[in-house]
Amino acid sequence: MVKTDPGHKKQIQKGPLRVFPTNSTTRYCFPIDAYQLGHAVAKEREPDCVTTQDPFSTGIVGLALAQQFDASLRVQVHADFISNPKWRWQSVKNPLAEALGRTVLKRADAVRVGTEHERKKVRSVVKDSTTISVAPVRMDFDGVVNGGERSVTELRSTFGFDDRPVIFFAGRFTGQKNLNKWLEVAARVHEAANRTPIFVMVGDGPQSEDIRKEVIELGIEDSFRFPGWVETDRLAEYYDLADVFLITSDYEGTSRVVVEAGMNETPVVATPFAGAIDNIVDGETGFVADDVETLAQRVCELLEDATVRQQMGTRAREHLMDRFDAERLTEEYVEFLQDGICGD
Repeated sequence: MVKTDPGHKKQIQKGPLRVFPTNSTTRYCFPIDAYQLGHAVAKEREPDCVTTQDPFSTGIVGLALAQQFDASLRVQVHADFISNPKWRWQSVKNPLAEALGRTVLKRADAVRVGTEHERKKVRSVVKDSTTISVAPVRMDFDGVVNGGERSVTELRSTFGFDDRPVIFFAGRFTGQKNLNKWLEVAARVHEAANRTPIFVMVGDGPQSEDIRKEVIELGIEDSFRFPGWVETDRLAEYYDLADVFLITSDYEGTSRVVVEAGMNETPVVATPFAGAIDNIVDGETGFVADDVETLAQRVCELLEDATVRQQMGTRAREHLMDRFDAERLTEEYVEFLQDGICGD
């Protein structure tokens, strides 16, 4: 069952796979629509296993179906939501969502998480008998990793960056990303670096105008570029240009951009959210730090030493190539489902 807006076919089939769009008129209708569809399908052939994308709206539907048809419930968690005050108070809906998520997890037979950080938190909630698998989502890097066709020299000339170092960010401009902290770090680096960097912030979002205004207030607008959202091939070019990828999120799951940067051999300086802790080997493939002063110091260290920067980038790619091996991740996900069919 897949959440969709109205207008889709009732069923899409490819080989043994059948997909049922919910055609929900609103997001609030989705749980009822999904349950009704799931119940009708399960009556045709009772399921051995029910898996859900998350422990929230899909989780409660999966729990109801698993209990009704005596099936194994296997829940996926891709958000750092347990006992996380920054996530909890990001939205008025989140306290209820956390309570709902905990309720579903307590009844799960198995849970799949994307990071070791999330595994530890989930373990504090689930039954002792519940198995927890750390298996990040398989990612398609086509076009984003090493996808730029133009040389760095050509790109620098095109974008007007000359020989100035580039500090890069890509993502939504939201409270979760804590971009005010990003700007604090940028201001310190702007003042301390031997060569004045260019700060490139790709993306958009509800805080976009506020961020631009703060840059002007800091008096460093001449060193900032805001391209907005860019296509995949353009994003690959920015990764090629970047000397350092800086991210200061309060919380993240696996964090696709951290992985993309590392796969492009761009060292990452990050705050200690789940995806950074799992995907960065601190001091070897990048840096993880919480306070503004240390973050700025780490960025400056990388800007001033091209050898260290290159070595860290190479090690980051090697580390992430293994961690995100597509074939292995596919096998791990299949095992996660098969255990529910064949028994743990």
